[in-house]
Amino acid sequence: MRPASAHPWSRNPAPGIAVVITGIALAGLLALTAALLFFPAFQDIDARISEAMRGVGLPAAKALARAFSFLGSGWVMAALTVLGSFWLLVRGRRAEAVLLAATMVLGTMAGNTLKEVVERARPGLEVARIPIPESYSFPSGHALAAFLYFGIVAFLFFVLARSVPVKLWAWLGCSLLAFGVAISRVYLGVHYLGDIIASWMLGSAFLLVAVGVYVWWVTRKRVA
Repeated sequence: MRPASAHPWSRNPAPGIAVVITGIALAGLLALTAALLFFPAFQDIDARISEAMRGVGLPAAKALARAFSFLGSGWVMAALTVLGSFWLLVRGRRAEAVLLAATMVLGTMAGNTLKEVVERARPGLEVARIPIPESYSFPSGHALAAFLYFGIVAFLFFVLARSVPVKLWAWLGCSLLAFGVAISRVYLGVHYLGDIIASWMLGSAFLLVAVGVYVWWVTRKRVA
């Protein structure tokens, strides 16, 4: 008989799968970064696809894109993170509050560091529909922050909610919000599509690591 103190993941393939996916995401991010830095033809393809996305003429597209972009702005994401963490603390969910706050802070720092390393210029003034930020373009900070925040929120709904429909609606809503923030930045002319994909890759790796640490910590406490 296996001892009661044995790690419950010993027969669970999830950690291994998470490691593989994290590795794939990081490898993809590295490959995308190299392609944008050293292959002008890839940069041209990225610019053309982004231009086509900006040319989509849907009714009220600009107003909707502005709203999504506002949602993904730094101070809105920071406020949502503080409020969410505080609410979790009040509910006695300290580990979940730390998960949310740490993921947002460390993930944003990682994105900002990558910006300074790659130093990719943003699209020109002639295509921008809003004022162009002074920071670099790759990866998108808005897209990364939204991916991290709504990714953690979706995970917490999956863990804490008891109703399956609530879990599914939460996942759908979080996915749409994160996607809307990301695509809005391309449509508004302040990012290329490659910047968004890089944010998703970095965000995926960061989320998997953060959730893995959280699950390990919670499991360790329960076993102890």
